[in-house]
Amino acid sequence: MKFIKFLFLLLSIMLNEALHAQSAADTTSQLQEVVIEGNRLNTFTTGNKIQKIDSATIQRFKSGNLGDLLTFNSHLFIKSYGIGNLASISSRGTNASQTAVLWNGFNVQSPTLGQADFSYFPVSFADDIEIQYGGAGALFGSGATGGIINFNSVPRFNNGLTFGASLNGGSFNSWQQSANVSLSQKKFVSVLKVFNFSAENDFPFYVDDLKVRQINATVKQKGLMSENFFRIKKDQQLNVRIWLQDNYREIPPSIASRSGNQPMLFVNETLESDFLRLSSEWKKSGKVVSYFVRTAYFNDGMSYIDTLANMHAVTRFHTSISEAESILRLGRNHLLNVGLNNTFNQASSNGYPDAPSQNRTALFGSYKFSFLNDHWRTVVSLRQEMIGGKLIPLTPSAGVEGRLVKFLSVKANVSRTYKVPTFNDLYWNPGGNKNLKPESGWSEEVSVIASQYTGNRNKNSVMLTFFNSNVENCIMWLPAGGTWSAQNIQSVWSRGLESIVSINKEIRDFKVGLTVLYNYVVATNQKARMANDNIVGKQLIYVPVYSAQATMEVVYKGFYLNYIHNYTGNRFYTTDNSKVVEGYHLGNVIAGRNFKVGNSFLNVHVRVNNLWNQSYQVVLNQAMPLRYIQAGLSYMFNKPNKSIK
Repeated sequence: MKFIKFLFLLLSIMLNEALHAQSAADTTSQLQEVVIEGNRLNTFTTGNKIQKIDSATIQRFKSGNLGDLLTFNSHLFIKSYGIGNLASISSRGTNASQTAVLWNGFNVQSPTLGQADFSYFPVSFADDIEIQYGGAGALFGSGATGGIINFNSVPRFNNGLTFGASLNGGSFNSWQQSANVSLSQKKFVSVLKVFNFSAENDFPFYVDDLKVRQINATVKQKGLMSENFFRIKKDQQLNVRIWLQDNYREIPPSIASRSGNQPMLFVNETLESDFLRLSSEWKKSGKVVSYFVRTAYFNDGMSYIDTLANMHAVTRFHTSISEAESILRLGRNHLLNVGLNNTFNQASSNGYPDAPSQNRTALFGSYKFSFLNDHWRTVVSLRQEMIGGKLIPLTPSAGVEGRLVKFLSVKANVSRTYKVPTFNDLYWNPGGNKNLKPESGWSEEVSVIASQYTGNRNKNSVMLTFFNSNVENCIMWLPAGGTWSAQNIQSVWSRGLESIVSINKEIRDFKVGLTVLYNYVVATNQKARMANDNIVGKQLIYVPVYSAQATMEVVYKGFYLNYIHNYTGNRFYTTDNSKVVEGYHLGNVIAGRNFKVGNSFLNVHVRVNNLWNQSYQVVLNQAMPLRYIQAGLSYMFNKPNKSIK
């Protein structure tokens, strides 16, 4: 593998020299002011719908986790089991393992379960959060059927010394502390971030007409992230990142198991987890060619204890990812991306007879062409992956986007998608099936965007996205011979509409903004699992057909007030759609004030969650809190480089 990477890097350098020679002859004047610095997400996802979470929204949710932020600021459905508890994702009707989660470009989905827990991503650790909706298998590989979430950090060179700290507290003995320090010079940036979160979560809720309190629901998290960026030369950069985190949660009893208000004497179930994530990247940016070499190592562990069942399950997995790629400019309007990825996974668990491992190698490439004075762009991408010596079917995608008239533009994309079976699907004893095929399908979407700038960079816009997705060989666990077994049995068809309306207005010293998101998702089973199976044409469980969000913001001289309203429609929890979890409305209010004195910034804020005191469930029999309050303050100080002795 090292030899292959060496050849790939050598080829890139040779191409660089050849293209520089060509440019000296006939293209230098056209290329001299353009430096290729983009990545796959922002350069080669032409035709896909991409949502970038703005910095103000990240700041508002900085005391929470990624699941909280996405619940109120995206088209995604977050299936939450309670404050600080498991938060999984559904994008356009796909399940939790069909949306890839990237940390600075590296996929952090668990190879054992195939998904990521969004309650483990502190927003305070992110500088940049992006969502790509729809299929992205050609660019990002397995698991990118419903889209990708990119959780990023961005270096700021020559910014001096910066220190920040925040303290947040709230109902149910909830506390969150975070701090960060950054030393930023012309050629070096070092950032250290830490956080600590704890909550008893003894919130009240209703069982029938009886008001009771949640028990056995304590959550504790603490983490550290260190990021170091070195500007070796003007066109070269090296970065090294470390992310350490420990998580502890008590798993509360279900509502169905509660009888009256009698507390349990001890904790029945607990889940402890920890992870170490290391990554490094070297990149060289140029006018004609840029290349990247990156590697990562993940070490994740999980310990589940059920005292009543006398069960102790321990799982640990190791992931190594190595990747090299080049972006080449072939003339003024042409970009070519070529890359090679190798991912190695190994896991151990009480449920595995051995310590299984898996090696995956992928060759990928994209070609981008701009035309009509750069008003239109098109991309064609291909990916070929090999797992254990066997080829996955070739994965292509194609997209186009451009402006029809001054205020109207369109996007369109079609992509093949796939997801390899998880270790649990393949090796769990009993029930694992080593003969499983990867899930595979096609994803299509078309977006129409109307936008208007109203002055002072305020933008009013309307975006409508129509999408369609078909996935075959979906993996399900079904009863077989007295036990449950993983099988390629399900066929799923998802289609629907997403819309987003954004209106911004300035009235003297007031800035007013309104953003409305609406989702219509029909995701149905298309194949019976067995004779007389009543699931064909039925909506997938826990996929709401209708959901919507509206955010109103008013800003006045450092003061801000946000009202966020979220509607989630009925969700079925039986495959024949005979039983539902009722829909609900949630209202949240965030208010605060920003102060600036010299190089110091202070923010004071308060947040009222579930303002209307709604009794609701996201997942059947999993209690959610009634109205509760959080408040906090954050401080930041910056000392520019010119003042540093």
